[in-house]
Amino acid sequence: MANIVLRIRTVFLPMLFTCIGFFLVLNFQEYWQQWRPVTRELPLWLLPIAGLVALQFNRSRLAYLAFLLVIYYSVNRSLFIDSQYLLSLKEQIFLFGSLSMVLLLLMKDRGIASIHGILALSMFALCAVLTFNLDILLNHANKILMPTKLAYSDIIISIWLTTTLIIGFGTIIKNTLTTTTISLSFVLWSLLYFKPHSIPADITLLGVAILIFISVLFDSYRLAYRDELTGLPSRRALYNLVLSLSNKYCVAMTDIDHFKKFNDTYGHDVGDQVLKLVASKLSKVTGGGKVFRYGGEEFTIIFPRKSVEQTLEHLEAVREEIQNYKMMIRDENRKNTNKSARNKKTNTNKSVSVTISIGVAQHQRKQDFDKTLKAADIALYKAKKQGRNQVCS
Repeated sequence: MANIVLRIRTVFLPMLFTCIGFFLVLNFQEYWQQWRPVTRELPLWLLPIAGLVALQFNRSRLAYLAFLLVIYYSVNRSLFIDSQYLLSLKEQIFLFGSLSMVLLLLMKDRGIASIHGILALSMFALCAVLTFNLDILLNHANKILMPTKLAYSDIIISIWLTTTLIIGFGTIIKNTLTTTTISLSFVLWSLLYFKPHSIPADITLLGVAILIFISVLFDSYRLAYRDELTGLPSRRALYNLVLSLSNKYCVAMTDIDHFKKFNDTYGHDVGDQVLKLVASKLSKVTGGGKVFRYGGEEFTIIFPRKSVEQTLEHLEAVREEIQNYKMMIRDENRKNTNKSARNKKTNTNKSVSVTISIGVAQHQRKQDFDKTLKAADIALYKAKKQGRNQVCS
């Protein structure tokens, strides 16, 4: 269920909003046509700014995309090259842009001022050489393939269809806002080639700039408010939620029992697995509870508009679910042996159980959140003192 929600958020919602935006552009032209002198200049400013913002947040792929498009728009405006000459290179420019977006989808975000940046620029240069010399390559191929001849238009459509399939599958598989932004930019780039008079180039590229800004904004929000290991909202997100709470709510503090022992016995990798397991189970708590990673092995659950009595059954249910789950720990020595030796060797994987202790407290009038949190922490200490693996209030 969480994967479906994530996919809707990162793939389908941006696509839906883009479609709505361009529907409004197409059907309400009389409202924005008077702003054309302004919109014609905006891509020259917003795309470089979007690229610099993307670099600031280590989104090099979006930065490359913004810089490539602003170069294209500058050429399109005849700032560097005569527009008549540009028309003769229309197919080559389209193919270069399409292949560049495939590269952006497949590569990873890396620093521009590094060996990865040099490699990326080399790949873009190779794409440029291939696309701007495609007619020469096609002539050589036709000499070899005679009497069969390849048509230039068929080659363009074939390359475009291939890039469409790669970008489509890549967006579904990788499923991030960055890949969605690249794929939507590819769709808009294709519209500029196949339907050049449907939407002006400046409006289309403004749409791409906005997509880049939104992608960086949401990614930076996720980094700031999400715990990278468990995927749960972080302590910062917890205190952000506190601002919207009413006077009636409960706070539950949760701690993994004997967590240090897991780390000392099995190593930090297993400790991370335990944290992920507990986070996954806690995130499914019922009763409207909102789960946050407070720090270390501690988690916080907020129950808005609930009393302690109303939360106990939900906390007990999640505690029992974690207790009853058997976690398998692989024998680390197995990976250093060959396959035949592993087959002969008896199974040495271990099964361990994880338990949690929970303390819960209800917010009192004229009491700030930190005091309620402290009360929940005292209740947690009580659960620990009474033998762990229980809920106390």
